[in-house]
Formats: sequence, C-alpha cells, structure tokens
Amino acid sequence: MASDLARRVAITGAGVIGSFGLGTEAFWDSIGAGGTKFAPCTRYPGTLPCAEAVKPDLRRLLQSGRNSRMSLVSQFAIAAVHLALSQARLPAGQGASGRAIGIVFGTSHGPGSTTQEIYDDLIEHGPTAVKPRAFQESVFNAPASLASIQFGLKGPIQVLAASVCAPAVLHQAQMLLAHPDVKAVIALCADELCEAVQSALRVLRWHRPAAGADEPSPSRPGRGAVSSEGAAALVLERGDDALARRASVLAEMAGAASTNDAWKLVRPAQDGRGLIAAMHGCLADAEESPEAVDMILSASANTDVDDRLEAAALRSVFGDTAPPVASIKGDIGHAMGAAAMFDVTLAVEMVRRGRAPASLDAAGTHAGGIGTILCTGIGLNGMFGAVLIRGTAW
Repeated sequence: MASDLARRVAITGAGVIGSFGLGTEAFWDSIGAGGTKFAPCTRYPGTLPCAEAVKPDLRRLLQSGRNSRMSLVSQFAIAAVHLALSQARLPAGQGASGRAIGIVFGTSHGPGSTTQEIYDDLIEHGPTAVKPRAFQESVFNAPASLASIQFGLKGPIQVLAASVCAPAVLHQAQMLLAHPDVKAVIALCADELCEAVQSALRVLRWHRPAAGADEPSPSRPGRGAVSSEGAAALVLERGDDALARRASVLAEMAGAASTNDAWKLVRPAQDGRGLIAAMHGCLADAEESPEAVDMILSASANTDVDDRLEAAALRSVFGDTAPPVASIKGDIGHAMGAAAMFDVTLAVEMVRRGRAPASLDAAGTHAGGIGTILCTGIGLNGMFGAVLIRGTAW
C-alpha cells in the first residue's frame, strides 16, 4: 500500500476567492444558492456584464499590510494560497529546510490591468510616467513569486500562460511531485478582469450581450460567456507523505491530461477531437473507465461553439450513457485561466461532502453520494484538458 500511495496524488488543502467571497464555504454556499449577480465592472467603464471578485483584506488575513498595494491578480493568488496552506496545515516558513514546496501557476492574461496601466502611462505621458512597481508586477510570474516570498516557498516555480490552465497546471504538478526533493506542490490559477482583455473578447462575440444591447450578435438571448475573476489554489502531496504526517486528505487527483487540436486559432475543431483526446488521456492516467464517472463538470462557456463541441466529445467518449453534466459558469461567470480550477475545487468539495450543491442536483440524482468527477477544460486557440477527482479512504 505504501508504494502505491507514493504514486498517488492527495489534495490536502484548497483556497478560493471570487465574486462569491473568500473560501470554500462561501464558494459552496454561493453555488448552492444559484450563484452571484452579474453587473458591469466597477473598476473601469463598460457595459458588459461580469462577476467582479471581492477584494481580499490581506491586512487582516495575513496580519501584514505589505501586499495591499500589489496588483489584484497577485492579491487573489496570495489569498487563495494562504487558505490552501492553512487548511493543509503545511508549515512553509522562511526558515524551512529539507524538501521544498513548489508552485505551478496558471493564468490566461496575468497582470493584464497592470500591463494596460503601463501602456496608458507611456502613451499619455511618456516613459518617465511609468511606475517602477507596475513594471515588476507586469511579468506573468509575479503572483507566484510574491506568494513564494510571502510564505517562504523555496521549491520550483513554473508558470503556464494559457486560456485553460487547470488541467495543464495539475498535470505539471503531478510530474513535479515525482521528484524526491519536492515535498508538496501548490497548483494555483488566477486571473483578474481587465478592460483591454474584455474589449478584445467582445470583438470575438464571446460575451453575453449587455442587457438591452441592440448590436448584432449570433448569440441567443441569455447565451454567451460572462467574464469573471479570482483565484483557486490546491495543495498536492504524495499519498504516502500525506498519510505519514496524518494530513486530512480532501480528495485524490486521480488523473490529468492536456491536449490541443492543431486546428485553427480561436475556433476549435467542432468534432471535439481535442477534448476527446484529453478525456481519454485523463481516464487512462487514472486507470479508470468512462463508466466510473459519476458526474461531469462542464468546461463550456455557455456559447454555441463550446456546447456543440463538448456534446460531440461526450458522445464519443461516453456513448449514450454519459453521466449528468453540470456547469457553474452561469453561476459565477467564466474566470478565464482560473475557470477550470474553480471546477476542480468544487469537485474536491463534492467528493469530500459526498453530494452536489442543490442547484446542480435538483432531481436528487446523487443522493447516494458522488465518488468520481471529471472536469473538462476548453480554451481559446484549440487548447483542451481534463482532470479526474475521486474520493479516498486513506
């Protein structure tokens, strides 16, 4: 059993922040109540609906004010990592020695608003107007590096910039855990709302139209994605290490896979080939069959393109016996690089609690319990992924 557990990935801590508030309890309660209200972002002008995250009170959370002026995406990341480490009860101070804790960080557009601030200052006032703080925080690894400094995490930092991050981040974290010098890995995804990015996505007709909008749109009323923001972090450990330190294991990350369909930019192959490969790869990694899956948390952003693609992929993998499919994008919006990590975090909570939030299981289909959940990932430019979360008896 010990050698088997050395190859298995235990999830011992989870932290989230978003429009629903701070922490997994707030997240669970919000999904159960039907989600959050959508409205234009208060930080910049615009009419598109979104799900703006709460700003974390890092002074209270960390008993320090040194991080309160950093970019929002970094504040989201640090808050999520703090909650995850606290739940895992994993010591990670500046004086830590021996095996190190690493971070794999995924983001779609990183500190996008900080980058936009730099360009605005350059265009309007010239190079001398650019703030030094803004430059150092505009690099994509800034949130992960700041988290490592805050918590004394001296392991490797790896950064993945992609529109669907969680499967790739968790796959990479799984590989890092195979190294004997790595004690644990924090799988972290974060993104913040940004005027420039939201405007670009508007051009692609990705968004749900604003209320009363008279602009032409191929989307039906109520269709289309709603941008959101926030961060989610999971603490991953080898199963034998978690057992040795008597950690409370929330769930097992049984499998993960990332693929791309090598088709076209923006518009993926509609036969679902990329997602089919990801789901097959994930199930093979977990050594599970499609019949073992109790529920699927959908990657679809509530667009016609995503829905058709995912439906084709599910038919290919599961045939006519696919398990129930649910999505939380209509509840908390689509948080870009962090979206799939929100799904995975919810899956962890579901197998830990043995049930789904009422809003996702109104018919009581899973009253007898949920043991295995497949989370799918669909990103821009043909990127796909899948993660399998299952309960443990460790």
